[in-house]
Amino acid sequence: MSPAVVFLPDTALLVPGAAGRADPAAALRDAALVALRAADPGPGGRVLVLAPGHHARTLPHPVVTGLGAAGLLDPQASVLPGGTAGAAGTTRPAVADVAASVALVLLRAAGVDAPVDVREIARTGDGAVPVTAPGEVATVVVVGSLSARHGPDAPLADDPRAPDVDAALLAALAASPGALAAALDDLGASAARDLAVTGWAPWRAALALLDRSEARGTDLRVAACTDALVAGAQHAVALWLPVRPTGDGSTAAPPAAGPPTT
Repeated sequence: MSPAVVFLPDTALLVPGAAGRADPAAALRDAALVALRAADPGPGGRVLVLAPGHHARTLPHPVVTGLGAAGLLDPQASVLPGGTAGAAGTTRPAVADVAASVALVLLRAAGVDAPVDVREIARTGDGAVPVTAPGEVATVVVVGSLSARHGPDAPLADDPRAPDVDAALLAALAASPGALAAALDDLGASAARDLAVTGWAPWRAALALLDRSEARGTDLRVAACTDALVAGAQHAVALWLPVRPTGDGSTAAPPAAGPPTT
């Protein structure tokens, strides 16, 4: 059976207090929490986080957050969902990079209590990273954003290609896995790097993982997709849920979750 998939933005602004009194990503955070609750794997389930990082590595559960590189205090001393701090004499859990740490913070805030493994994919990579799921993964959380080159407030120089590229990617993300795969192929690794589309490699890795899952006969449908332009960067939250067979041989559509696409 295919896992549920939640797409989260690649921004530390999702962490409460990251922007001081301002909270420009509040709507995205609310949508993210709704999506994560809807995709909660429940008892016995497992979560896999795919996120951009400094280099490719696999961090098996338990994993702790590391938000210091984003200039944020990280008071959390224990591991996040599904575990406890290492006992005396045991190896300290691995520390995730910022993007994966944001996902871990949101999983905890959403009340998801399941083992969480992290696969970080090099930001400079081409997305052709084989991702194997440890055990039976019920939920995949994919961290990545669209272009960070929108207007004078953007973290990087404005690029006139950004609006059209992002519109195509958002439409694909809200359509189907096949549509997203085609849109990512059309964009290509080089243009994704030029436009600072940090979702390109993690999204491709997620789709490769889903291809192996879908061979077992379960399809996915888009249940929610919300987007917002924050500080010159385009972000999106999306939820894909498996379509489960019913007793009469038909399929049940996933329930709606969260606000409609903006």
